[in-house]
Amino acid sequence: MDVVITLNLRNQAGLQQLLANLQNPNSSSYHAFLTPAEFTAEFGPGQSQVQAVTQYLASEGVRVTSVSSNRQLVHARASAATLQAAFHVAIGDYSLNGRSFYAPVGYPQLPSAVAGMVTAVIGLSDFNQMHPMSVPAAGNGVAVPNKGKPGGGGTTTPSGYSPQQIATAYNWSTVTNTSNGAGQTIAIATAYSFKSSDLTGFWNQYGLPNHTVTIVPVGGSTTRTNVETTIDIERSGAMAPGATILVYEGANAQLTTFTDVYNTIVTANAASVMTTSWGTAESNMSTTTLNADDNIFKQAAAQGISLFAAAGDNGSSDGTSNTDEADYPSSDPYIAACGGTTLTLTSSNSIATEIAWSGTGGAESHYFAEPSWQAGTNVPEDGYRQTSDLALDADPNTGYSVLYGGKWSVYGGTSFVAPQMAALFAVRNAGAGSRLGQSNSAVYNLANTAGYSADFHDITTGSNGAFSAGPYWDHPTGWGSLDASNFITDIK
Repeated sequence: MDVVITLNLRNQAGLQQLLANLQNPNSSSYHAFLTPAEFTAEFGPGQSQVQAVTQYLASEGVRVTSVSSNRQLVHARASAATLQAAFHVAIGDYSLNGRSFYAPVGYPQLPSAVAGMVTAVIGLSDFNQMHPMSVPAAGNGVAVPNKGKPGGGGTTTPSGYSPQQIATAYNWSTVTNTSNGAGQTIAIATAYSFKSSDLTGFWNQYGLPNHTVTIVPVGGSTTRTNVETTIDIERSGAMAPGATILVYEGANAQLTTFTDVYNTIVTANAASVMTTSWGTAESNMSTTTLNADDNIFKQAAAQGISLFAAAGDNGSSDGTSNTDEADYPSSDPYIAACGGTTLTLTSSNSIATEIAWSGTGGAESHYFAEPSWQAGTNVPEDGYRQTSDLALDADPNTGYSVLYGGKWSVYGGTSFVAPQMAALFAVRNAGAGSRLGQSNSAVYNLANTAGYSADFHDITTGSNGAFSAGPYWDHPTGWGSLDASNFITDIK
């Protein structure tokens, strides 16, 4: 078995102050983002922490295979029996509803000499995994996400909203002009792969520029294709015509793999924006894994990387028995949670109606504390992080064209919102000549100005179950959808 032991950051109080200063225009540290080396030197786990933990693992017969460059992740491998002894758990094989999985009984235990250095032990179970946030339109003969089989129906001609239609509706910068997003790199955090012919076929169909797309394998290589990965590349590339794209391609959808994906993106620091359209109900995550990933996202914020995640496609319950359940990782306070709308257009592709999509996520985190920046008209202030932060069209019934496996289909889901938001911020960064940093903090700062109505389309009707849209901020759509040109001009 392969596991990841994550180590605690140092000087958390100092880090929190730095992160606040980086987004404060009145601070001398405003937008003075760190390099990965600077972050590790000041806040990363110390070499002594790494040495103590690796020595303990070696003494238990657990082989350390690598340590990440920021020293947050220690990768290790051992038999199940060895891991049971090292972490004082019993790992069993189980079956539930026809699915086989392994999981520990109890929580990992470490000797006191190293326990205080460790945030989490991830990988002792493969029960909870990340899921794609894309939804096929009703009646569409489409491939089922995560099954690895392209095509599965579809047509030879596209239908659903084109990039140009979305650009017109939201007053987006010209999607054929390669100066928009030029010099910027978009990081896509995903599982499984794609076919290059689908990407070029999609962009060529709409007269869009092709992009340099580079795969960065994480956790091993895979040839298994997935419609989610394809969607994220097609749409982020379409809306940021000058950007290059790095696909951080997890070999599977396990939690350990996604933690590795996030950390690989952050330590590389090659992209100014990151998007992910994979998630799970927050209650499916252990608190230790939430803390481990949060440390990685803090480093991203310190380096000025803007993070975006789909807010979920199962309403306010996120597919659980809890009517108020936020989707993760969009519930993390360093990630902008991207909710969804139902968008209808006029014959000239302007907005006819836009309401909250009934399937969009958007709820209250039951773990993450309320960030200091999360305030404004109708934002609940009860001590917890609230989602969503902003929104675009996501309803599969007013869905998007997708080319997958050489066939055209129509999809929706908040998985379309996150990559398009990342693309918009890449266009903003190219125009400003600098990184913006923590995206959701900047969004709330902008929304709480007198220019709100110029930058946002306030969504006031519709519901995702427990929560209804209303004036200004609401759970299904956050501050609303965007007038993209005004938004990127005004956001700081």
